[in-house]
Amino acid sequence: MNRKAFETNPRLLLVLPLALSLLAGCKRGVECTTEITAGTGTFKGTARGEGDEKGPVMKAALRDACQRMCVDTKAAMIDACVTRCTVDVGATKIGARTSCND
Repeated sequence: MNRKAFETNPRLLLVLPLALSLLAGCKRGVECTTEITAGTGTFKGTARGEGDEKGPVMKAALRDACQRMCVDTKAAMIDACVTRCTVDVGATKIGARTSCND
């Protein structure tokens, strides 16, 4: 920064740390949408999260889409169905597409 600016306006010394702390504390939000296509149809799930990490939000959106599929198909055990769905997506047995906007 320009040293002369601080000499002519000493209040900048007080404002600068406050401004830097506010910028450091800002968290960005991430929203992801997953669409899975199975034999029974297409199911859409969404998830939101804070911070820069998309991975956990993407996983949550996938689980939401799988849960919607399991509920719609009236699976006997929802938790087991959701787990199986996420494994099948990873093995590309079920088609899935995820998009995130920061």
